[in-house]
Amino acid sequence: MTPTSPLFEMDATLEPSLRVYRTLDFFSAAALISQHRFMFSRADTFEDKNEGVERLLLQLEATSPDSGCGMGWTDQKSARAEHESLKRSHFISCWSSNPESVAMWSLYSPDYCSVRVSTSIGKLGSVVEELLRKYCISRISEANNGEQIVVAIAGRIAPVTYVSLADIAAKVSRRAKARIALSNRYRRKGQSLPRPNFSDSNYWQRERQRRFVELQTSCSLKDISFQHEKEIRLAVRLGEEPYHPSVLKEQELLNPSHPHSSALKPLLNVWGFVRQVEIPEREFVSCPRDLIESVALDPRCPPHKAAFMKSWFEGQGVPVVQSTCFGYLPASFDVFPDK
Repeated sequence: MTPTSPLFEMDATLEPSLRVYRTLDFFSAAALISQHRFMFSRADTFEDKNEGVERLLLQLEATSPDSGCGMGWTDQKSARAEHESLKRSHFISCWSSNPESVAMWSLYSPDYCSVRVSTSIGKLGSVVEELLRKYCISRISEANNGEQIVVAIAGRIAPVTYVSLADIAAKVSRRAKARIALSNRYRRKGQSLPRPNFSDSNYWQRERQRRFVELQTSCSLKDISFQHEKEIRLAVRLGEEPYHPSVLKEQELLNPSHPHSSALKPLLNVWGFVRQVEIPEREFVSCPRDLIESVALDPRCPPHKAAFMKSWFEGQGVPVVQSTCFGYLPASFDVFPDK
């Protein structure tokens, strides 16, 4: 697929043809297929409270005493508020690269009546771009003067990285405490902590080496205890700022042929998180009619319910395939040893 939005990016490790999967209740899957409406959820609605925590860890790792560069939070209460704003600023849809998982059926099909739908990365790219268009900077006009405005900052499809969040948090804390101790040592001597030599190329090389690569993006890091999900994540980040006439000028950069179109991303990236404007917990966008390529029923589903669901999906032109989970292998034998 060729992205049409300059704000959309796909992880280099993913191919558009890669098939991915999602386990849904029957009614959600039926609505997706019959209404062609795709749902994104705000990150603050997820059960995992640590969604997006890498942003705070990165800021804590990067901060330096007496630098004069605050991060907007200074204690647990303000850190929690910052984290909630971050999560409220991300719409997400979660998929998996693993077609067969007892853990996923067990978690997302408690009544044995859910289904596993499949599609391709390329088709999912189109729904990310639909949400980017819905919140596009192009919809802002002079009529918004005096208002707080919300626009799409970036859209991404990428695999989730799984790490021990406790280990990374401990390392980040140790580094921060070491910098504070060093700063206090200089202060006791009546001196200031020496400023880094930013013009030294070796300084930036060392900084890249010591930075946690896992902390460089938002809402793409999860604790290792979730690794059974093998998640491929669709994410759209929103930003909020007071209206400024410069926004109208920046709209020109949406045109890929504009000589400075590449500047749009960094310009929008400095927007703050959504703090004042009310946005829905869930957003729906239109999706391709052929988005869902196949459906698998929960193998534990009662036969009479399975028969109904199979008939409904096939009536919509969606192939129904068999899941290999929970099966009893000897029941499939069609050859046997001699007596």
